[in-house]
Amino acid sequence: MRILIVGGGGVAEELLSLLDLKKHQVYVVEKDPQRRAELSSKYDIFVIGKDATDVTLYASDIQMDEIDMVIALTGRNEINLFVLAIAKLYNVPYRLAKVTDHRIANLLQELGLGVPISQASLIASILNSYLDSISSPRLISIVGNYKIYQISLAETDPVIGTELRNLKLPEDVKILLLFDGKTLRPPIEDDVLRPGYQLIVLSRVEDVERYFKG
Repeated sequence: MRILIVGGGGVAEELLSLLDLKKHQVYVVEKDPQRRAELSSKYDIFVIGKDATDVTLYASDIQMDEIDMVIALTGRNEINLFVLAIAKLYNVPYRLAKVTDHRIANLLQELGLGVPISQASLIASILNSYLDSISSPRLISIVGNYKIYQISLAETDPVIGTELRNLKLPEDVKILLLFDGKTLRPPIEDDVLRPGYQLIVLSRVEDVERYFKG
């Protein structure tokens, strides 16, 4: 996948550290020369030293018709909106932007420019899902005879401090995903359950919470 990231700040670097750069060809636009040097030394990417509002960037420096995804991560909402507008003109199929203003987020959606990623909204959503599932499992979906639950762990839950390999779960109860506050990922056997962890659990058992909360 060919990915264009506009803005080489902290969010961009966090994303680069997670991406498999052997699978993806990544271009990063960053006008700060010191920041460009830092990114170039750490990651196998193409770094372009131009201002995101310079239209020649998209007309000559980058083959926009070959880009699969544009991610706008500058510190200014209006620039991120501009970047996604350019990406839409070039028919880039996947377009995302960091926004800090809900009005810009709404405008992006109304104009069909792409997907707004709001840090405030993400944090609020995570907190809400935590509150909804801390006392009892929250039903997410039903798949045939199975149900998918979200379960948030508290300090008082008996499974706290237990490795997953030592959980006594029946065969029809499976932990699909674990969210540790930073990443949502498949669990591994030596994961130790901690307060605040969220689990996505597939179960045919109705009272699934008793295996985690007693």
